[in-house]
Amino acid sequence: MLFACPSTYKKDIPAEVLAAHRDWLKAAVASGTVISAGRRDPAIGGLILLRAETRAAAMALLAEDPFVTAGIADYDPMGFTPSIGDLKG
Repeated sequence: MLFACPSTYKKDIPAEVLAAHRDWLKAAVASGTVISAGRRDPAIGGLILLRAETRAAAMALLAEDPFVTAGIADYDPMGFTPSIGDLKG
């Protein structure tokens, strides 16, 4: 299943946490778990599109994000099954 995972920033992002977050994302993309990610506009948070079996599995993956471990952001994963477009199952 796919999950759209919007985040909301709770505080400013230190440079070292941003670097760790980007490294975490790159590894997740390389593993095929994260499909895409980016900052929201306006920049109040971000959005990660990922693959996981369940919402609990998506939450477990997101719990490893340095933004979460550093208390920078919270995620709210929403599962969906694409029926039209490039991601159609």
